Amino acid sequence: MNRHNRGVTWESLVMWCGGVIAVLTSLSLLWKVVLARPARELRATMQWWGKFQRDWDGEPASPGRDAVPGVMQRLNDIDGEFRRNGGESLRDQVMETRKDIELLSSRLALVESRALAIQKAVAKNPG
Repeated sequence: MNRHNRGVTWESLVMWCGGVIAVLTSLSLLWKVVLARPARELRATMQWWGKFQRDWDGEPASPGRDAVPGVMQRLNDIDGEFRRNGGESLRDQVMETRKDIELLSSRLALVESRALAIQKAVAKNPG
């Protein structure tokens, strides 16, 4: 065969196949030894980030599921509970409960003083 013949020979084909196999084996080994763990960690981090984003942004309603409000909406809802709004907020209800407790406390003090007066009167006149 002519040395300058650039046709495909069995020897060149076997060399090319061997080279391709060596490169693929090296890449596979590099992947398993060096890159697999960081890739798993990156995938786990990206999954966590996706869940965080869904929580932060909220999710719209879908068939069979209610909408889930995002973090900012939830914070606004909580903040609204600490502002007076005519009776529906947590703060309004706490203030109303406080007034009720003060009223009951004053009534209880009155009942106690009357009971003490009755007790003293009964003690003076036993019969």
